[in-house]
Amino acid sequence: INRKLPHLSEGKGINRKLVDYFLQLSERLRGVRVACGDFERVLGPSVTTSIGLTAVFLDPPYDTDTADCLDAYSTGMTGTAERARQWAVKHGADPLMRIALCGYMGEHDDEMIAAGWAPFNWRARGGYGNQGDGRGRENAKREVIWFSPHCLSGVQSGLF
Repeated sequence: INRKLPHLSEGKGINRKLVDYFLQLSERLRGVRVACGDFERVLGPSVTTSIGLTAVFLDPPYDTDTADCLDAYSTGMTGTAERARQWAVKHGADPLMRIALCGYMGEHDDEMIAAGWAPFNWRARGGYGNQGDGRGRENAKREVIWFSPHCLSGVQSGLF
């Protein structure tokens, strides 16, 4: 497929690898539907399992008891991670759902392990919290993505 991307293909200093990467990414994401908003509003059956195999990536504001967390996410956001976890566990056994839930180590562990989910521990490398010597730098080491039992394991493509 040869798509024209004039804003990337005109002028000097064009990174051909970058253009090729975006063309591949565009093709891979052709059938992807992106929904923003409260997950419980946008993840009903009409946009998930009724159309077939569905992947869901949940990255809610992390629930912590610290004032820093509340300041970072503004008011009214506490409890979102717990609601996301409850929704994910409820739908995680469905073979038509492949769900990933982000959080910190210890935030969801007991419930996710009991439900047969697999953790992927990683370290955030960027972001404002990583720029100083404060809590953000320490929290970068606590990141976890939990994958539901029907998620595929291993790398499926060289694109990512």
